[in-house]
Amino acid sequence: MESLEIFIADTRFRLLALDALGWLDLILVTAVLLFLILILLRSRAAFLLRGGLLLILFLLVGTLFLPLPTFDWILRAAFLILLIATPIALQPEIRRWLERTGRATGLSRSLRQTKIETLLPQLLRAVDNLSASHTGALIVLEGDDSLQEIIDTGISVNGRVTAELMQTIFFDKTPLHDGAVIIQGDQVVAASCVLPLTGQKIASKRRLGTRHRASVGLSEICDALIIVVSEETGRISIAHHGHLTQNLDSAALRQRILDFYMGKQNGHQQPSWSERLRLAAAKLPSIKQRPNWRGWFGTIGWLLVAMLMTLALWTFVIEETNPTERPQFSNITLRVEDLAAGMTVMSPLPENIAVTVRTTADVMPTLNTNSFQAYISLAEMESGLHQPTVQIKTGSPNVEVVGIEPPVLDVELAATKTITLPVTVKTKDPNMLSAAYQTVGTPIASPTYVSVTGPEPLVNQVAAVQTTLTLANASATIQEQRPLRAVDETGKEIKGVTLDPDEAQITQIITRKQNAREVGVRATTEGVLPEGYWLSNLRATPNNVTLRGNPEDLAEIGGFLNTLPVDISQAVGNLSVETPLDLPEGITAVDQNGKPVSLVTVIVEIMPRTGDLVVTRPINIINAPADTELTFSQDQLDLLLSGPLPQLREIESDPDLVQLTLDLSTWEQDKQEMTPQVTAPDGVQIQLVPATILVSRAKK
Repeated sequence: MESLEIFIADTRFRLLALDALGWLDLILVTAVLLFLILILLRSRAAFLLRGGLLLILFLLVGTLFLPLPTFDWILRAAFLILLIATPIALQPEIRRWLERTGRATGLSRSLRQTKIETLLPQLLRAVDNLSASHTGALIVLEGDDSLQEIIDTGISVNGRVTAELMQTIFFDKTPLHDGAVIIQGDQVVAASCVLPLTGQKIASKRRLGTRHRASVGLSEICDALIIVVSEETGRISIAHHGHLTQNLDSAALRQRILDFYMGKQNGHQQPSWSERLRLAAAKLPSIKQRPNWRGWFGTIGWLLVAMLMTLALWTFVIEETNPTERPQFSNITLRVEDLAAGMTVMSPLPENIAVTVRTTADVMPTLNTNSFQAYISLAEMESGLHQPTVQIKTGSPNVEVVGIEPPVLDVELAATKTITLPVTVKTKDPNMLSAAYQTVGTPIASPTYVSVTGPEPLVNQVAAVQTTLTLANASATIQEQRPLRAVDETGKEIKGVTLDPDEAQITQIITRKQNAREVGVRATTEGVLPEGYWLSNLRATPNNVTLRGNPEDLAEIGGFLNTLPVDISQAVGNLSVETPLDLPEGITAVDQNGKPVSLVTVIVEIMPRTGDLVVTRPINIINAPADTELTFSQDQLDLLLSGPLPQLREIESDPDLVQLTLDLSTWEQDKQEMTPQVTAPDGVQIQLVPATILVSRAKK
């Protein structure tokens, strides 16, 4: 059922999107299919039509109700084959229709006029001879109306009209003499054909036989000219348009045949198209006549069949050339419309909406998130909970919205309320303020009051408007733009309200104390470092203190206060020493929290200096084969040493600290490049020059 619903929805969408040319296309296809159906119903292919319609109906039902992708693909391929095979299967009916169309346009008459010079002498001589010998004959000259159904009742001849052929056919000893001969142009196409008998009473002095009644019967349903030769009397008669003219001589027969082929009736030119339409309208049944409801209902039924076939064919072609697609677009901005004055939305709304649309492949590249606008209308809604429907606007053509996520929103509305509250400033880290500085008064906010606007239930929860100010490490008056927050009695921020303004300038006056001064702590050292070492880092913790004392004495102290010297003689590595401050008499030091400081920690980092040294060392051979004479490309190597200077000085004074060893236990070839192993003090980097030596051997 889902497939059927999708099919119906897609078809409806396609039909609503059609323009004038699209509807004209459908009407023309329906007309052609109805015309073909009516032709098939009057032909031997009627059963083929019914079988084909049943097969198509079965296949469509199967594909719509069952999820069969493979079968659906086969059906699409078979449908293409059916479109190609249909003209081949209906070739006789299509040919017959084309013939009738050609005749209706007068082409057949022009063809007959070109054949009359060869046809007329042979036909007149044959009729005269048949009349003289009292041989019965029934000759049909085809007009604009096709006689294919009559031809199908006889025997095919397809020979040129000659007097001898005509006399042979109607000779009473031949199998073809009984029946009518059909002539197209100058060709005898069939013989022994069966003609319909007339039901009207023909006025005549003598009783007429079957030939005469058959000639009149055929002339009532088509525009053919029928020549009759009586077997009893030998008289010649002509039937045309339901009238029988008897007792014609050769001259009269010749003129009637000439008039028939030249397009005249009884010596007059045939009526024009407008006259033919008028005559045809005159033959229509009047309103007073009883209508043929059965025929009308049958035609309407086949019209519905043609419309359904057109719809199926059109749907198939459209889905192959421009298929329907159902894309989804997310992150569509939601907008609130028609919100009453004095009302506010309390509940949070989703920022983005997802929408699924039905469109076509040619429109798909033009669509994006900006092609849609989601909105909800809150018109005439009062305070309370509501569930408005999300709606989508789009300016793109041939786009239909089939799904919205979420389709409905829970919205709570409340009356808008505004209150005015003072700005409260909370200071952070007041203990982090240097002991040399002090605050003067309380922080000042500008503006002093702000407006709080929002839903009444939320505004009623607001107890204060707050901001914060940090005093850590401040050494001068603070002036900052700080954001404001609406909070309840517990200090929790209230979301959903608006502050006007939402920032305030906070001013806090900070001054330096008269009997205090903040200075940095500078570590000092004494003594000489060992040779080859250097002082890489020296610092004091804490790195600044606040001095208290007489302002005049404080003024004489610079920006730094030294520690007592730390002895670094013979010190190596990292050193941490607690050392007193070199305080003048009458001056005390305190830390950030105001606690007295008597000692500070001095951290000393002493690192060895680095350098380079080049030495030459012999190669010590181990694990050499006993029965082998060894040859070396060189017996000693240069070494480039890099590292701390003290270690390099030791190596320089004692070269045996560096050893070169060549282990031949892994030696396999007669000649082989090998790298000696180096032993040296830790922290020394070594580079061999050259990196390898060539070792050769020969047996003793």
